[in-house]
Amino acid sequence: MTLKTINFYVEGRAFEWCMGISMMAAAIEGTIWPRAVEGSGLLTAYVPNGQTMFKSRLGPYVRAICGVLSAIIWAQFVISLVAQWVDHGYPSPGIPFWFMFTIGELYTAYTTIKNRNRHG
Repeated sequence: MTLKTINFYVEGRAFEWCMGISMMAAAIEGTIWPRAVEGSGLLTAYVPNGQTMFKSRLGPYVRAICGVLSAIIWAQFVISLVAQWVDHGYPSPGIPFWFMFTIGELYTAYTTIKNRNRHG
């Protein structure tokens, strides 16, 4: 499988892939550590793609900057949940989701800047 083929299936669908991978990881985590799902809530977030803003080329830059800033927040969630894992002895089911949100935001920011001139 070539990188071009992978980009065809992944680019523009980063959060679908991130959520799918997160759900599989959470299922594996819950199987290994059943206590991980006790009393925890799973959160999801919608992040608008922002590829354009009023047909201005400013949109991709704004989206990329916001994506990086969001990734910093999601990474803090991951770090916090990992710290709780150390204290409790079992991981939170939120770890794979927030980790993949972090990766997804960084990937989306990268592809937004990479493709900023492609559509307009």
